[in-house]
Amino acid sequence: MMTIIAERINMTRKSIREKVWARDTAFIANEVQQQEKRGATHIDINAGADPAKEVEDMKWLAAVVKDATQLPLSFDSAHAHVLEAGLSICNRPGSIINSTTAETKRLADTLPFVKAHNTGIIALTMDDGGMPETLEGRQTIVDKIADVMGSNGIGLDRVYIDPLVRPVSTNPEQTVMTIGGVRYIKTKYPAAHTMVGLSNVSYGLPNRIHVNRAFFALLLEAGLDGAIIDPTAEGMAGIMLATLALLGKDEFCMNYISAAREERI
Repeated sequence: MMTIIAERINMTRKSIREKVWARDTAFIANEVQQQEKRGATHIDINAGADPAKEVEDMKWLAAVVKDATQLPLSFDSAHAHVLEAGLSICNRPGSIINSTTAETKRLADTLPFVKAHNTGIIALTMDDGGMPETLEGRQTIVDKIADVMGSNGIGLDRVYIDPLVRPVSTNPEQTVMTIGGVRYIKTKYPAAHTMVGLSNVSYGLPNRIHVNRAFFALLLEAGLDGAIIDPTAEGMAGIMLATLALLGKDEFCMNYISAAREERI
């Protein structure tokens, strides 16, 4: 099953930030419900607009989103106390922490949290040496992540490994390495999930949706089973369902047909 983490409830977006600070419950609830309608399996919450208000905003958002949907939430923050604030409001089965890296301090701060709250965790392929430039560098960090999770008693079925998406406009060779990273994860660690921040690939380009959709299809063929996306963006749900059907991962195309009949695509 694909994990679709809906990314729109992010306070780095001006339109969301203003509505959160205005405490516009109806607007945020509608954003949540539109994303769910388009196939989200999780709703991501990022309250990081103002460090001084992040805990307060995370609590408010978690309460509003909790009432607007029965989907599990993904809590997006680098700060443990902010994650604690969100999880204290809503920790449903399937909740995900977004995210950690393989950096020593990040792992030490985050993994006790994952164990205590029994959540999933997104783990980016970065370590104390920084962001790898090669596929081999990604593979080494994937192996480290798998080892550290195992030694901490965290099953790989709760881990979403992100092989890092970088802009094709400035790093054209990196897209092929991201695809290779997905293949490596799904081949060597089939119990683990893969996750990407898809829209990073088109940063700086015009008409970004075309690049996002094309890259999504390529990643799905490589075995991708999770993405952080805007599911309401034109054609994103359709390209996903069509690609899965073409890959034989949708028996008799029933998911595709159902989505078409329900006008979700």
